[in-house]
Amino acid sequence: MRLVAAAALLLFTALARPCAAAGLSCPAEALDKDGRATFLLFSALPLGKTKFAKEWGKARKELSKKFPGLAFEKTENLHVTLSFMGGGWKPEDAELMESYALNGPDLSSGPLVMKGAPELFGPRKQVVALDLTPVPTEWAARLMRDRQTLTDKGFRKRDAYDDVFKPHVSLASAPKPDEQREELARFQAWMTEHAKRFGGLEIAFTRDIKPAFFLVLGKGPEVRFVPLRDHCAAR
Repeated sequence: MRLVAAAALLLFTALARPCAAAGLSCPAEALDKDGRATFLLFSALPLGKTKFAKEWGKARKELSKKFPGLAFEKTENLHVTLSFMGGGWKPEDAELMESYALNGPDLSSGPLVMKGAPELFGPRKQVVALDLTPVPTEWAARLMRDRQTLTDKGFRKRDAYDDVFKPHVSLASAPKPDEQREELARFQAWMTEHAKRFGGLEIAFTRDIKPAFFLVLGKGPEVRFVPLRDHCAAR
């Protein structure tokens, strides 16, 4: 009787405990012949439902007319990147990657409010983004430590943002930045001038903003950032 009870307890424990090796099951069209994902993957804090996003959504049409050469981020795509994983990842590794890549700020003492300043980002300084400060030291250290672990384990390649954690929110990009310096500068100035309209360019990180993995689907104006677990089901 004791053996039966012990076996039942072991079975219940095994069923109740999430299996880290189980991973996810992605659609066949999302995988290459070796079973690796063809879509780019990144972890982020989604900002599409923040007060800033609400005002951004109201302004996008106006901005597209005022700065026709720039591509403006969709409201639902606004985010702060935590770790960029790239392509070629394995769905069965997803849960293990999540354990290192979903590093949000510590909100145990309440919301974290950060102020943005329009700055140029990207390898060609082709993106205008809100550079968010101040960055909590504990958050930056924890995130960069776990991002390095992901790199060491071979889940991602080191990139240009791995030296210092600079949380930012991409707003607009120029397809031909060298020819559009003046337009980029004018948009930067416009955001600064109209900061009050966007709540002083402040973004409040609350418990409702949960870190998650996102897939990059589509290209150009049609690009969408879709939650990984909306596209790939748990096994």
